[in-house]
Formats: sequence, structure tokens, C-alpha cells
Amino acid sequence: MLTRRFSRVLVGVGLLGAAGYAFAPHLSNRISTAAVVNSEVIRIIAPIDGVADDRLPGPGVMLAAGGSRPVVRRLVVEDRERHRLAHDLALVRAQIVEARHGLVQLDAQDAELARRGALYHEATREKLATEIAETRAGHAGALAAAAQARAELDHVLTLRAARHVAQVRVETAEAALRQAEAAAEVLVARLAGLHVEHRAALAGVHLRDGHNDVPYSVQQRDRVMLQRQVLTERLAEARARESALAAALAAEEAARLDRDRYDLALGHAAIVWERHATPGAPVKPGEVLLDLVRCDDLFVEVALPDTAFGALASGDPAHVRLRGGIELQGSIRSIRGAGARSRKTLLAAERPAEHGARLTVEVALPADASHLMAPEGEGGFCGIGRLAEVSFPADFNPFGAEVAARFGGITRALRDAAGWAVEVAARLGASARAETAGTR
Repeated sequence: MLTRRFSRVLVGVGLLGAAGYAFAPHLSNRISTAAVVNSEVIRIIAPIDGVADDRLPGPGVMLAAGGSRPVVRRLVVEDRERHRLAHDLALVRAQIVEARHGLVQLDAQDAELARRGALYHEATREKLATEIAETRAGHAGALAAAAQARAELDHVLTLRAARHVAQVRVETAEAALRQAEAAAEVLVARLAGLHVEHRAALAGVHLRDGHNDVPYSVQQRDRVMLQRQVLTERLAEARARESALAAALAAEEAARLDRDRYDLALGHAAIVWERHATPGAPVKPGEVLLDLVRCDDLFVEVALPDTAFGALASGDPAHVRLRGGIELQGSIRSIRGAGARSRKTLLAAERPAEHGARLTVEVALPADASHLMAPEGEGGFCGIGRLAEVSFPADFNPFGAEVAARFGGITRALRDAAGWAVEVAARLGASARAETAGTR
């Protein structure tokens, strides 16, 4: 009988301690159970008209950062512009090859003409030198003939003075002298002309042709130079067009890939929250394909009474306790009052409603919170949607803080007493059952 009464007392003490322990946190904290782990939704929309890829990931699939995954492909490939650019580029490259070949031929022809021009100049100079030497020799002969004619005239004059010859013989001798002197003067003039031609030939100008000052080979070299200039300009223009067409073709190739296929590339890891399109089904531009969520940017959305607005501030600490015993430390990142407009951002989870709770508080969680809330691997959805209990430390004055601290000490004592009472009651119950079994 005494054992039963003592057990009842211990159970009562345990219940009293448990009630005090359960009620004590509400004196030093603001606690809300209308809280859920949430994340912003990243919506992937089809930019082109096509077909959803057969390997379109389903809900719960993890997408690694930096990877590229095909999402939409076009049924009909549009290649007209690419073919046109490729044709123009091939034509320009053929023009470049032809221009280079023409320049090689012109260089060879110019070298041949230069060789012929050099031979012509050299032969002309040698021929003029030979003619100068020949004219000098002729001039020397003409001078000798003039001297002989002068001697004969002197002899005839002597004979005429002696009346041995007639006057006609004197006139004949005089005419021969004038003819010999004239021949010598002609050779002197010719020699002067040959010297002028020789000096001009040494300077590259030929005076014997009445219409051309240079030979045909030099004239052809001038024509080749003009043709080379035209081909050089054409080659430079073709090279510029080749660069422009190559850049345009590369841009068209990249644009064609964007037009014909849409690949999903993420700068951060994400998990597929929902798949809106069926793999292999046709999609239109603007149609939603996937909803993604980030597991490294989780937060807890909490509902509180509007009277707590002045007691909270952005950056204040918050204690988050999930059902299942997981506890996390976070901080307030935003507070929206009852009159604020609803958030336009897509959210993965919906906060549970609570009567009288109109203040919305968002508590940021650590980046590794998903590893504690959800199992590793795909399908856990990073713990998004799990209900939570969030407590915010209350701000007391010094007297209130002392009272709260003392009450907290009493609460801890009641909790220890409750634990001790429950343990003793369990032992007494076990011993009573053992005695009863022995009596039987």
C-alpha cells in the first residue's frame, strides 16, 4: 500500500516537473509551430518550339553544378543561312587561292621580263660602245683623208702657179678637200649623238625608238605591276571577307545550336522539384519544363502574431527544431507585416496556417542544413516541406532577465526531479511486479 502511494507521489512530481519544463521555454522565448522548411523555385521554361528530351530528369534528381543537360530539341533543323555562309566562305577561299596563284605567275613573268630588260640594256650599251668606237675610227680616217686632200690641193696650187695644170684641177682638189672635211664633221656629229645615246642608255632611257623611251620588256613589267596591284587588293579584300564570313559562320553555328537545341547549364547544384513536361512530348516556347530548388539556400518560413513585429529584427538569432529531434541555428533574414503584399516568388512549400498568426518571418538556415534534414542521395528533396518549431529569444529588461534566469533554474530543477521521479517509479513498479510474481 505504501509503495503504491509513494509511486503516485513520484508520478505526480514527474508530471509537475514535465509541465513546468514544457511551459518554461514560453516565458523566455517566442515560439511558433506554424513553420516549414522552404526554398525558392527556379522555373525552367522552353525557349524554342520542339520536343522535350527523352532523358528529361524527374522529381528528386540531383543536377550537378557546371554540367550541361539536353532539355529540348527541335524537330526540323534550319540550315539555310549556315549553308549560304559556308558557300560564300568556300567561294572567297577559292578566290584567295586563285589570287595567290596569279601573284606567283606574275612574279615569275616579272622576273623573266626583268631578265630580258637587263639583257636588252646591256646589249644596247655594248652596241652603242661599239658604234662609238667605229665612229671614232671613221673620224680618224676622215681626218687622214682631209689631210691628204689638203696636201693634194697644195700640190695642185703649186702646179697651177707654174702653169702646169688648169684651173679645173685646182677646183677639183678644193672640192675633194671640202668633201673630206665635211665627212670628218659628220663623223664628229655622229660621235656626239652616240655619246648622248650612250649616256641615256646608262640612265635606262633609249632614244633610238621614236615613240618609246624604254623597251617592250620594261613596258610589260609596268603592266605586270598594275596587275599585281589589282590582285593584291583583291587578295586583301578576300582575306577580309574570309575573316568576316568565318566569324559569321561560327556565330551561326552557335546560334543554330541554340535554335535547334536547348541545353540546361547550372552554375550551382539543384534538385528537380517538379517536372511539368513529359519526355518526348512536344513543347512550345514559354511552356514550363522543370521546377528546380537549391539545397544550399534553404530557409524556414514562420508565422507569428502581429504583436511580435517590434520585438524582432533582421539578423536576430533563431532556434529551429524539426520533428524528429533535429535542431538548427539560423538567423532572421526578412520580416513582413500583416499588411504587406504576398511574396511573388515561387516557393516550393506552403506554410501551415495558424489562427492569429499574420506576421511572416523568414529564417535563413546554414548552407549544410540539407545534409542534416534529409538523407544523402536523390529523392530526399533536401528536407523541403518539413514542419518545424522555431523559437526566438525574448528581449527582457535586467529585472525580467533575472526572473527568467531564476525561473529557468527552477525549471531545470523540476526537470531533474521529474526525471528522477519517473526513474524511481519505474524501479518500484518493477520490484512490485517481481514480488507479486514470487508470491504467486
